[in-house]
Amino acid sequence: MNLLQTLLVVASTLGFAWGPAYATESSDSVKHDHEYETEGGHEEVRQEEEAHVRISLALAEQSGLRVAEAGPMVVTETRTSYGRLVTDPERLAHVTGRFNGQVRRVEVSLGDAVKAGDALAVIESNESLQSYTVTAPIAGTITQRNVNVGELVNGQPLFAIADLDTLWAELKIFPGQREDVSIGQQVRFAIEDKAYDGNILHLLPSKNDAPYVVARVAVDNNLGLLSPGLLVTAKIVVESSEVQLAVDRRGIQQFENRTVVFVQEGETYEPRPVVLGRSDERVAEVRSGLEPGDKYVVENSYLIKADLEKSSATHEH
Repeated sequence: MNLLQTLLVVASTLGFAWGPAYATESSDSVKHDHEYETEGGHEEVRQEEEAHVRISLALAEQSGLRVAEAGPMVVTETRTSYGRLVTDPERLAHVTGRFNGQVRRVEVSLGDAVKAGDALAVIESNESLQSYTVTAPIAGTITQRNVNVGELVNGQPLFAIADLDTLWAELKIFPGQREDVSIGQQVRFAIEDKAYDGNILHLLPSKNDAPYVVARVAVDNNLGLLSPGLLVTAKIVVESSEVQLAVDRRGIQQFENRTVVFVQEGETYEPRPVVLGRSDERVAEVRSGLEPGDKYVVENSYLIKADLEKSSATHEH
């Protein structure tokens, strides 16, 4: 079921009409310079090309329409870089036994979460014939288990534990970008359609004399949604400037061959033509068409556009 079908079901459940059923007082969304009939009688509209839809607050919430206020924002210039996520080497522990001996018990499995001090295995020493417990030196996830009951311990690594709450993004910076990139710059990531932010903490030579340097950025993974090895696309902010009036680019639409945003006034939404200036992948400066504090639809504005276009086509026929 697509999004529009889902919203139709929601609307019918709530007892609202949809597009022109966005409108709660009129069955027509687009105003034309003529008289037309509504469910409540006749209404005369004299404003040519004025278009709007009316949406109850409940239906707007269920439809996922989100608004924001136009105002000052920061427009940035960025450079694109690519890389992958790796485990923080300072948050990785390889665990061995203190004495050679035989494994009597293993307490953890691959993928288990442990705390510092948790028991990992019990080993009987060859010299004393006494058992001792191997414990976790750090909190994290068991990423390697190289031992089973009955096997002999002779100094080899038994377990690897990685704290994955913070990962490193290692980005390749090629010679054409090097002069624009420096430690401390903000970096924006797109990882599996989710947004993350960080800052460049290190610039290191590449391994094996590859023709690039590596920018290392710490990435917060407290939610556990990321894993080492994931490929990342990064936008490195090399310059930024504040503009007095801007909108989120997600709210910009093309309607009737004009660039518009859909402005909200109460339960009414109307397309407002705007002239844009500087922009980046997130923000666009507005040079005319809006005032500071105007509320506009920033998410799912295409639903309003589709309803207006459908209503306009109906009137044309």
